[in-house]
Formats: sequence, structure tokens, C-alpha cells
Amino acid sequence: MIESLPLKGIRIIEPGQVWALPYAIAPLAAYGAEVIKVESAVRPDSSRGSPQPDATVGEEPWNDGGMYHEANRNKLGVSLDLNTDQGKELFKELVSVSDVVAQNFPPRVMRNFGLDYPALQKIKPDIIVLDSTAYGSSGPWQNYIGYGSSLQAVTGLTYVTGYEDSGPVQGGILFNDTLGALNATYAILLALAHRERTGQGQWIDLSQYEAGVAHLGEAFMEFAMNSEVPTRRGNTHPDHAPYNIYRCAGEDDWVSITVTSDAEWANFVRTVAEPWASNSDWETFEGRLAQRESLDDAVGKWTATRNKHDVMHLLQAGGVACGAVYNTREIATDPHHSDRGFFTISQHPEPVGARPHSAPLFGLTGVPQPLEALAPKFGEYNHQIFCDLLGKSEAAFAELLEHQVIADIPANPGVTPPPDSAGLLRMGFLAERDAEYKTRLGI
Repeated sequence: MIESLPLKGIRIIEPGQVWALPYAIAPLAAYGAEVIKVESAVRPDSSRGSPQPDATVGEEPWNDGGMYHEANRNKLGVSLDLNTDQGKELFKELVSVSDVVAQNFPPRVMRNFGLDYPALQKIKPDIIVLDSTAYGSSGPWQNYIGYGSSLQAVTGLTYVTGYEDSGPVQGGILFNDTLGALNATYAILLALAHRERTGQGQWIDLSQYEAGVAHLGEAFMEFAMNSEVPTRRGNTHPDHAPYNIYRCAGEDDWVSITVTSDAEWANFVRTVAEPWASNSDWETFEGRLAQRESLDDAVGKWTATRNKHDVMHLLQAGGVACGAVYNTREIATDPHHSDRGFFTISQHPEPVGARPHSAPLFGLTGVPQPLEALAPKFGEYNHQIFCDLLGKSEAAFAELLEHQVIADIPANPGVTPPPDSAGLLRMGFLAERDAEYKTRLGI
């Protein structure tokens, strides 16, 4: 099957960490690229630490982290200390037989190692190098520390998120990591296509900050086109009503309802078939906007006595955009995902066991299903890569281990026991702990 996957024959070296870079390379690995993930004993990928299976720390917790497994399936993994001269030389040897190097350290890191694009281009002129950094490889912020929360702030997303009478609110996930990852994926594919046509390598200077700004969309356009600086508006929209999140029957159940035209409002009135909805003042968008509060109150009273899924299915059938607000349990058990094969079950060694993973975000007609190999244990492929691929002798391999240029156990596992579930619930970091989660997931 590997022979017929579209990226068969492409080798990618990935000294990447956490999410933004490993997640970018994951679909390339799934569709046939040979990806060699490079870590070191002193700096293993920190995503190995969390979350741990059943919130407990096992004998090799650095191999059990769920976040690590999600972003690193179908990859080969080696440990290599780039602080050593031998480590740098081995990395250069890997580059000489590879097509792409993709990394997400601050710009100074690879420069200080002598492994930035100018140095690697001398080793292999047609090499493609992706530097996925927080703020790019130039400019006054190039070496600023970049975490998802701070990046989300400077992109403007935090400023426009929240309610009208409150301060800025961070999103529930680190959104810029995913935006940077998806941009990196297609940038690598473009560079490969360019090299196939011209024979030329490429340096990709990708700024996660810029990726976030580019996706700010209509908020940025308001200033660029109208000189207006949008602020927080909660769940409403300045041009549409009803356009909000409405409480449904249940402890914490909600739906999102979006009406963007008079025709859609007519669909809503016909579908709910309630006298209150036939208010003539609401037939035009001007009238609905003028009476937004009373309209939202009426819609909210209607949804409050109904199941959120019933509301979604009813309104969708009537031509009104509506979505139930899902928590992660509902996402994981959604029959729509099941019907489309979005989640697959991978069989991991204990203590992880069987776990669901999301599939690549796209399918290709006439191409076999993508690969589903487990993420590598720390240093698992050291021998295969350094001996079989690079031709090192057994004696040389043993010497590399002895001098800790390579390793099969992290020097600092970086995994601490998570707080107990009761404590997380008490602090508000958990909504609940579902004792039946494995049964619900079919594992």
C-alpha cells in the first residue's frame, strides 16, 4: 500500500516540538512520506507529557502522552543531541539523504547549531527547509518567545473575543498552533511541487503570528475598508438576528442559531410554527436588529424547553443554520463522525491501550487509506536510521550511546502526575469526569 501513496519516496527530517510543527507534518506522514522525528535526551518533545492515560503516570510516561501520539503517528523517531559535534554531523548526514527539514525552534536555535538553511543548502542544494517560528525569521520580534496564548493575543483574536461589557477572552484552544500547522503543510507541498518542476530547493519562512492575522478575516477588513476598529460583541452579529447562542433543556446545553436573511427568517417562522415568531416587526432584518434583545429573549424561551439535538435537526430540516454546542464527549461519540470514518481506533501497548485518533482532514479519490502506524517511542528507530540508513557500524552505534549522543530514555522525562480529578473539578478546569468513557468510545 505504501508504494501507491502520493508522498512515497519523500523523506522529511522533523526536529519539531509540541503541536504546531508535528501536526503540520502528520498528514504528510500519513500519505507516505518517511518522517524522521528528531528529539534529544535533554529536550524530548514536551507533548509526551500530557495527557496521560486515565490521569496516571506509568513506568514510561514519556511514551504514553496522548497529545504526542495524536500528532506523531506514522513517523520514525530518533534521539540526537545537537549540542555535540557528533550530533551535528549525524544531522547533516541525514539532511544529505533527505528532501525536507521542518523545525519550529526560535530562529537563533538552528543558526547557533550551524544548521540553518544556508548551511544545509551547502550540504544538499535542493533541500527544502521549513522554519515555522512564532514571529518569523526576521524583524524585531524574531526571537520573542511564542506560546499559543501570547500569539493569540497579538493577532487580535483575543481582543475581539468576549462579551460587550467584559475584557478580552482567550480561546479555549491554542488556535494559532493549528493555523500555523495547516499553513506549513501546504507550504511544504508547494515547495515540493516547485522543486519537481525546477529542481530548486526552498526556504520557507513561516510566521505563526502572520498566519493568525491572515485568518482574522472580517474584523481586519473592517479597519482596512472602513477605518473601524471592531470590539467584543459576545455571540451576536452587527448585521444579523437572530444570531446567538441559546440555552436548551439540560444542565449545560445550548444551540447556535444563525439567520442571515429575510428568507431564512421566513424558514424559521414556518419551521417553529409558533405564534410569537409571526411578529410582523421581525419580517425584515432592520426590524429584527432594532428589536434584537426581545427577539433573542423569545427564541431563548422557545429553545429552553427543548433538547438541543432536536432543535438542531428541526431547524436544519427547515433551512435554518443551527448547531448544537458540543462538548468533547459529544464530539467523540457523534454518529456523523462515525458514519464518515473520522475516528479510528489504534491499539497501543499498555497502559495506553486502545484509543481513538482523528483521521487526516481529507481523503483522496483513488488513493489508498492513509497509514495508521503508532507514534514512535523515544529513540525507537535509532538503530534503523543510524545503522541501516546511514551505514554506521555496531561499534560506532555503541559509542554513540556511550557518549550520549543518542539515547533511548530521556534524561528528564518531564512528566509529573496531573492534579487529581476532584481538584481539577473544584478549580473549574473540568466539567466532569466520565467513568463510562471507554464504553462510549467503543474501547
